[in-house]
Amino acid sequence: MSETCHPGIAYILQLYTEEQSRVDTALTRNVCHTSKENGMRGIELPYQLRSDWMVTSVLFLCFILVSYVLAHGKKHLEQQFKNFILSKERASLFDDTTASDVRYTLVLILQTCILSGFCVYDYFSDHDLILFRMVPHYLLLSIYIGYVGFFFIAKWFFYSFVNWIFFDKVRNIVWLQSYFNIVIGAGFLLFPFVLLIVYFDLSPQIAPYFIGLIIIIAKILLFYKCFSNFFNKLYGAFHLILYFCTLEILPDLVLWKGITLVNNILVLNF
Repeated sequence: MSETCHPGIAYILQLYTEEQSRVDTALTRNVCHTSKENGMRGIELPYQLRSDWMVTSVLFLCFILVSYVLAHGKKHLEQQFKNFILSKERASLFDDTTASDVRYTLVLILQTCILSGFCVYDYFSDHDLILFRMVPHYLLLSIYIGYVGFFFIAKWFFYSFVNWIFFDKVRNIVWLQSYFNIVIGAGFLLFPFVLLIVYFDLSPQIAPYFIGLIIIIAKILLFYKCFSNFFNKLYGAFHLILYFCTLEILPDLVLWKGITLVNNILVLNF
């Protein structure tokens, strides 16, 4: 009897092993198929400026350009600062300024435009979520930087036209120099705040106050230069207020209204 039982048990064990192998294979195939077809989708991380290689590249380029200007154009910047403080009048904008100095000024103004565009981008990224869900981030950042640059160029032409009508050439040149110096100084002040915004997530409740403080300081300096250059007499106080409100306060309101209008157009088109 034992001779007939042992082969039967071995055969049963063999069948059991084969069946268990088929069951394991089927379970494995079913689990893999389920995980591919019905698995839980991961939560996408929100867009962040610090994780964008293009944003990092632009900021790094700004750092390189500023470092180059500070290394090679330090004397030019010091002279411009002295002229601003002492209200030195010159007969010509380029009488003691080389082509390299003009290039340094243009580079620093471009940096201010880029940093201002980042500030506008950060503000609307926290206050207009629909816009940032519908419009590509690269397009928004490029539009803001380009719009700020266009604003500075438009103010330059507007200043030149108005001052050409009411004031002499020397005062017009001194005013443009002062305006460009203040724009450059604002760019230097904005650089650390933009780094805090991009890489350290500066609170959206705090950032506007810092940016607003820089704007207020710039407006106070422009008001001082406007008074000392154009209306340094007591009877010119009314003209000073009218001139400053027309060429400084009103354009900023138009700038902000234009940005909101551009945002609405982008939402409608996308």
